[in-house]
Parts: sequence; C-alpha cells; structure tokens
Amino acid sequence: QKPSKGTTNIPQTKRSMTQKKHQESRPPTLQVWILASRPHTLTASLAPVLVSWAVIQHYCRHHGQYSSTSTMSDPHINFITIIFAAFACLVQLGTNLHNDYSDFIKGADTDKRVGHSRATQRGWLTPFQTATGSTVCLAIAFILGLSLITMTGRIDPYLMFVTVTSVFNAFAYTGGEYPLGYIGLGNFSIGYSGLGDLFVFLYFGLV
Repeated sequence: QKPSKGTTNIPQTKRSMTQKKHQESRPPTLQVWILASRPHTLTASLAPVLVSWAVIQHYCRHHGQYSSTSTMSDPHINFITIIFAAFACLVQLGTNLHNDYSDFIKGADTDKRVGHSRATQRGWLTPFQTATGSTVCLAIAFILGLSLITMTGRIDPYLMFVTVTSVFNAFAYTGGEYPLGYIGLGNFSIGYSGLGDLFVFLYFGLV
C-alpha cells in the first residue's frame, strides 16, 4: 500500500538514516562478515556433535561393532562426524545471517539496539548481501545433508528429516520476506512466536 500524498515512509527513512550514520566507521569486509555470521556461537553446534561422536566411539569399542561391519569402521565414523559437524555449523551460520537480515527488515534492529552490532542494521551489508550469504551457507549445508543421507549405504529417513527441517527452520527462526514470503509464510516466525527456546533445545539437544 502506497503512502498517501504528503506522507513519508517513516520506518524506511529511519533505517536509511541509521545505515548512513554508521557506514563511515565500516570495518574491513572480512570482519563485517565474521560479525554478521557470529562464528563464536558455533560451539553450540559442535558440542552435541562431539558428544555424539564420543558416545558412538565408546559403544563401538565396548561392543565390538568395528569388527562386525566393514561399512562403519572407525575412520568412516570419523569422516561422517566431520561432515555432520560441517553441516551443523553451516546451518547455524546460515541461521545467524538470516537472523541479521530478517531482524533488520522487521524493524527489530535499530540504532537503539543493545549488544553486539548487527551488520545489516549498521549499514555495513545490504539486506540482499546478508540474505545471499545465508542462502549460500544453507545451500551448501543442504548438499552435505543429502550426502549424509546415503553415506551409510542406505537412505536414512532420520537424516533426511534432520536435513530438510534444519534448513527450513534456519529461514523460519525469525521469518521474514525472504524466502518464506515466496511460499506464503512471510509472517511466520518460530522465534517471534515464542517457540525459539523450544526449537533451540530440540535441535541443539535431542536432534
């Protein structure tokens, strides 16, 4: 809906002024992307993967699983663990970038924000750049997830569920116009609906 004559788009104007205000102090590009992707949060993705790897190693060594099957040898399990860790980290990086994008689009991130700076809100990255970075991370994660589905020698329905839902939840955590708007879910958001803590517990814990 277009604004009536003599009115202005105030939210858009405020966002533009905020971006212009902070563009002058823009850090180097690599530092901006590191800030936007928040790699310091990756311990939340790596910790459950490492715990699972340790449990599997303990179980297999004490139950002789390595000697009873040639498809799940020690090196094979290690390789699968590395791929799954990369999958988990890419999903989280993609989620962080999409969160940076969608919070700015929704107007949740303003110049009054308290805490870590957000790259899109500060004008260091455009919404398109942040959304594209998120899409690239999640696309690579999806490809890794597909490879994991058949890596054990059979189609694993559990890994198929994890792959599809993880990528969807990355976009749906804070929602936004991209890409959920294209499938009619532009206003849908896990985090803003009060389910954020539940999904964090499920996917960083049980799943």
